[in-house]
Amino acid sequence: MSGLFLRRRAALVALPLALAIALSIVGSAAVPRAAAVTGPYGCPAAPYGVQSVAPGSGKTVALTFDDGPGATTKAILSILQQYGVPATFFNIGGNQAAHPDLVRWEATLGIVLGNHTWDHPQMQLLSTAAQASEMDRTIGEQMALVGRAPCFFRPPYGSYNSTTLTLAQQRQMAVWNWSVDTEDWKAGTSTSSYWVNRIISLAESEGAALQHPVILMHNQPSGNYATVLALPTIISFFASRGYRFVTLLGSAGLGYPGPAATVTAGGLHVFGRGTDGSLTERTQDSGGSWTAATDLGGVMVGSPAAASVSSTTAGAFVIGTDTQIWEQTITDGGASSGWTPIGGIATSRPAAATDANGVTTVAVRGADSSAWMRQQTAGTWGDWQPLGGVFNSGLAVAATPGGGLAVAGVGTDNALWVRVETGTTWSAWQPVPASVVNDDPTLTVTPSGSLLAVVRGTDGAGWVSVGDPTGTTWSSWQSIGGVLASAPTVTLVGSSAAVFVVGTSGQTYENVASDASTGSGWGGWQALP
Repeated sequence: MSGLFLRRRAALVALPLALAIALSIVGSAAVPRAAAVTGPYGCPAAPYGVQSVAPGSGKTVALTFDDGPGATTKAILSILQQYGVPATFFNIGGNQAAHPDLVRWEATLGIVLGNHTWDHPQMQLLSTAAQASEMDRTIGEQMALVGRAPCFFRPPYGSYNSTTLTLAQQRQMAVWNWSVDTEDWKAGTSTSSYWVNRIISLAESEGAALQHPVILMHNQPSGNYATVLALPTIISFFASRGYRFVTLLGSAGLGYPGPAATVTAGGLHVFGRGTDGSLTERTQDSGGSWTAATDLGGVMVGSPAAASVSSTTAGAFVIGTDTQIWEQTITDGGASSGWTPIGGIATSRPAAATDANGVTTVAVRGADSSAWMRQQTAGTWGDWQPLGGVFNSGLAVAATPGGGLAVAGVGTDNALWVRVETGTTWSAWQPVPASVVNDDPTLTVTPSGSLLAVVRGTDGAGWVSVGDPTGTTWSSWQSIGGVLASAPTVTLVGSSAAVFVVGTSGQTYENVASDASTGSGWGGWQALP
C-alpha cells in the first residue's frame, strides 16, 4: 500500500488517493546556480580514479546501500530517520524506473543518490559504448525522477577498467567503492540470527580498524531483511565510538526529521514526526504550559510544515509515502479534519504560510528540483505554479505584508537564495551573501516587515540573518549556537521569534529571540518538557 494513512483502532486503513499532479520541468531565467560549480547540479569536481575513504575530519563513517530501490527500502529509510543518520544510495537505473516513488522518497530525505548502472553488468567486459550507455540511461532516469544528476558512480562488483574511470569523470561522477564489505547480499531474504550477526560482525570488526570506513550494504529488489535487522546495531556501534556519519559528499545529510510550528489563538503548536512516521502535535498555552504529544496518525516522509490557516485552526502539511502533499487541520478545540491530499510530486519537505487575507501557500521542491507552489483561497486550491530555480534543499515560505510572499531555498552552490513577490510581481532569485547553510532553511516575516532567516550552518549550529522586505539587503549571519541535528523551524510569537529544532539526543529544543525584528535577544536553547 502506498500513500498517507490514518490510524483506525489498531489497523492502518488507506485513505483514498487523489490523482497526483505531475510537476513538469520548466526553465528559469534566474536559476540559483553558482558559475563556479564544476559538476551538474552542484556536484564537486570528479577526480580520476577510485575512492574508498569516507570524507571529513576526525572519525567519519559512510553508510552506502547498493542495488535499490527494493522491498526493504522503506524500512532502511525509516531506520535512518529514526537515528538521524545520513547515507548514500547507489541505485540501479532499471530499479529506479520500477519504483519512482521510492527514489523521490530518498531525495526528499536528503539521501545522496549515486549511479550503479542500468542493469548491473561487469563493466570491464563491455565496450566503451556499452559502458557509456549503462551510465547515461541511469543518469537520464534519475534526472527524470528528481531533476538532479548523480555525483557518484559505483561499478557493480567493484569491477572497472580505465574506460570506466574515464567515462565516469567525463560525466562529472566520482567513482566510489568501499573499504568494509558486510557481505549482506549472501543472506538473501533470510532473517536468521546467523546472518544478522554475521553482517554486524563484519561491519564492526573491519570498520573499527579504520578512521574513515565506507561500509557496503545492499537494498536489492527482493529485499535485504537481515540488513534491516542489523542496521540499528551497526549505527549504535559507530556512534558509541565517536564516529560521525556522513554522505559521500561529506555532508551531515539526513539528520532527524525536523519540527514545524505555528500560532493560533489557542497557543503555540509544534508538530513533529513520531518514531513510527506519524504526525504528532503539542500545544503551549498562554501560561507557558505544554500539552502531552497527540498522535495525529499518518505515515510521513521526513519533516512536516505548519501554518495557521485561520485564527483558531492550525494546518499541518506533510509528504506521504506516495510523494504527494497531504494536509490535516486541527482546531483549537482539538478537532482534527483527517488527512486530505493536495497533490503534487515532491522531492523535499513542504513549507507553508497563510497571509493576512487568509490565502494559504504551500511550497515544495518538485520532481524537477525547482520550486513550486499551490495556494488555497476561500477553501479552494488553485493550480500548481512554477517558481523556477534548482535547489539542493527544501523551501521556506513566509507571507509578507500586503499579500506578498517570500520564498527561500538552498541553491546548488549551497548558498541561500530568496525570491519575493510584491503584488503580482516576482523578483529574480537573489543570493543571501556569505551563506552558511547545511539544511532546509526557515523564514518568517517580523512585526516590522523584515525577513528573518534561520538555518543550520555547516558547523551544525543555528545561524540567523535579517533581510529587508525585498530580500535584497541582509545583515551578517549571527550564530545562535547549539548542535542542531535537524533543520530548524521559526514562527512569530507576538514580537518574539521562536525557533525549534531536534538536538543530537532526538529531543526537541526551543530558542526564543525577544526582538524578532532585529533577530536579537536570544535566550539560549531549552529542551521542551
